[in-house]
Amino acid sequence: MRSRSRSTWVAFALVAVIAAPVVGTARYDATVQTDAAKLKNPVAADAKSIGEGKKLYGAQCASCHGLAGKGDGKGGALLKPLPADFTDDAWKHGSGDGDIFVAIRDGIKQTGMRAFGGRITTQEIWHLVNYLRTLGPKPAKSH
Repeated sequence: MRSRSRSTWVAFALVAVIAAPVVGTARYDATVQTDAAKLKNPVAADAKSIGEGKKLYGAQCASCHGLAGKGDGKGGALLKPLPADFTDDAWKHGSGDGDIFVAIRDGIKQTGMRAFGGRITTQEIWHLVNYLRTLGPKPAKSH
């Protein structure tokens, strides 16, 4: 049996180092999506929470997403893809409270949406979720 050369072992090691994050990321993404769907908003969507969310939105989000949440902020004008429009009825990255929470906390890969989990508290993120809910279309009233 022939032994492998040192350069072959180095090549195997490099492939392992390069491939591990890619494989780990795919697994992480699937786990995050599953976990997001299970998250329940522990913060009541009352006037106080929505007011806190509105203040946070103005300070952290409006520059890219725009004051009215239409994705038309000056800071987001050059981003590809453009920032999300919270006033439309289809949210690309999920519309459940958990989906929105995870998008704010962890950011969204391959977009300009950065992670805010290290900048604001978990409770503040839930306040933002409650506020964002007020920007979207209102459900139709049944007669």
